[in-house]
Amino acid sequence: MVVMAIDHVSFMVGRFHAGEMWAGMWTRYTSTLPFLTRFVTHLCAPGFFFLMGVGISLLVDARSREGWSAARISRFLSTRGMLLVLVSFFVELPAWIIGLLSSRVESVVGPDAVIPGDGPPRFVFTVLVGLGLAMVLSALFVRARTVVWAGLALTALTASVVMTPGPEGLLNPHGFLTRLLLIPGLTHHIWIQYPVVPWFGITALGVLFGRWISHDRAKAVASLPWMGIGALAVALALRAYGGFGNIRAPRDGSWIEFLNFIKYPPALVFTLFTLGVNILILAWMDRMQDRLGRIGQWLQVFGQAPMAFYLAHLWLYAVIGAAAFRDGTGYLTVYLVWIASLWPLYVVTRRYRDFKQTKAAESYWRMF
Repeated sequence: MVVMAIDHVSFMVGRFHAGEMWAGMWTRYTSTLPFLTRFVTHLCAPGFFFLMGVGISLLVDARSREGWSAARISRFLSTRGMLLVLVSFFVELPAWIIGLLSSRVESVVGPDAVIPGDGPPRFVFTVLVGLGLAMVLSALFVRARTVVWAGLALTALTASVVMTPGPEGLLNPHGFLTRLLLIPGLTHHIWIQYPVVPWFGITALGVLFGRWISHDRAKAVASLPWMGIGALAVALALRAYGGFGNIRAPRDGSWIEFLNFIKYPPALVFTLFTLGVNILILAWMDRMQDRLGRIGQWLQVFGQAPMAFYLAHLWLYAVIGAAAFRDGTGYLTVYLVWIASLWPLYVVTRRYRDFKQTKAAESYWRMF
């Protein structure tokens, strides 16, 4: 959550943002700082979807032991998934609109950002919509066998690799359903950023790992370093080899371009690399949790009420940007605003965490 905020303060305060589309915008970096500022935040979205899948498995296991039926668990997940979608439309999206409309910078992301469609976007399906729809889809398979979940993950990730066109398909028309499921872009004035199929595939991988934790936590956690190293090795091999799993090949021989993966939709190399790093961080934090002290406790608060943090940070940066940075600013100020904002965001998140922990397990307040 904390790292993700760097990306959004860059957009709403700095008034600059990178992009990694399957066609059209693909930022080319001329120095290290802009690249690393964007690159480190790539860990966030795959981490959200993967850990949501882990959480779904642990919830299903816990509620089943409490006597909940499969139908009740499915209803619990699907209603929360749809609530995520509604929150995106009515609470999250207005913050983004303020961030965009308050900018005096001609283009935050560059003229090649938009894949040609049928006019300017009037509505956006954000990451919360992707998370919500992945949760709704997961709700349909709460009692499915592990082999079924493995098949779902493999099918979803393979379908994304096979069915995502290359950049030469930029001008080809795509219907709303194709956009929603597979190919980001603009159709009928709706911009879809996180198509369901590839991101559900990452969620399904999380569900598989969550089931492993439920079955044998010690063995699952002990396997984390090997899983992370394996994912990284495959990602780097695929990137070096080129072709399959890349969507777009590096445009030169620099290390920055080698690591400049496509995120929309997530290329297989992007998925494997970011999940590999996430898994290694998870392994490290598990081993270090008793030694992280106050820093660990501070970070944990953000994870105990992530939705409250997410919505609060978007609105905070939208207001700051509209009030003081309509013409944008440089990286130093962006990082100073990010660091300074973490304390008020911590206070808001902690207070909401304390509030929601007084509510019943089925309360919608807990989701925030």
